[in-house]
Amino acid sequence: MQTQAKTIGLLRFSVLTPTYYSERFDSIEETAAHIFSAERMELRFHLFETLCLPSLARQSDRDFDMVVLTADSMPEPWASRLQSLLEPLPNMHLRRVGTDNHYRLLQDGYGSVPTDGHSHRILFRLDDDDALDLGFVARTKRLAAGLMQLQDPQTPFVIAHNRGFYVRRAPGGNEVFDACERAPLSAGTTLVAPVGHGPNPYRFVHRKLAQHYNTFSDISVPGFIRTIHGDNKSDPTVMGITHKMKDAEIARQLRDHFGVGLADLRAL
Repeated sequence: MQTQAKTIGLLRFSVLTPTYYSERFDSIEETAAHIFSAERMELRFHLFETLCLPSLARQSDRDFDMVVLTADSMPEPWASRLQSLLEPLPNMHLRRVGTDNHYRLLQDGYGSVPTDGHSHRILFRLDDDDALDLGFVARTKRLAAGLMQLQDPQTPFVIAHNRGFYVRRAPGGNEVFDACERAPLSAGTTLVAPVGHGPNPYRFVHRKLAQHYNTFSDISVPGFIRTIHGDNKSDPTVMGITHKMKDAEIARQLRDHFGVGLADLRAL
């Protein structure tokens, strides 16, 4: 069977929905007050502009589509600022959404990218405060093509990029350390499946994806930078081997794979 895959990523940038953050707030009005507060917006834009977006814009393979979901109720000047950041990038698609069911919004977001002529989709996820290595798209396509040859191409599977770096933000200087996780993270986790397969990478808790799909872990190169800060939505638990690299090696790998400096992350 001839296979041809379309690569689509999706990230959420302050989506407002009654089925997200419901464990923390009693009403959608309380949720909106939190996610659109000036302090939070400044933090999210800072991390998105300096870390997340550059990692997508500078991919070695730019033949992919990235859907950026945001609330259509996002106040000014934030809404215009986000649009201005994405407009120069033709493969970045800002999608303003209402307060529908959270997962349905994600499904519609992935589905908004046409797949004409493609047999499969390579769907990845990313948070707006994290980053991917600059070879992520090219490597994931290569892995997906090879793994489809090892099993029935109609069988969905997950690719997890489990080696990377954490930035733990703190007053006076951030801690930057290496990690090799034993379960899939949110950053870059990818679902490869035939067009028409219903679920996307947000369907299950990312740490538990191996309970639902054949799951392949790639630790060949550092694939992610994940930030830990006061506004993480989920508990940023590190599950695996950490702090094995000296500063010089961390600095080299950050430069080679992400195009960023160790000092820059410490000051992020």
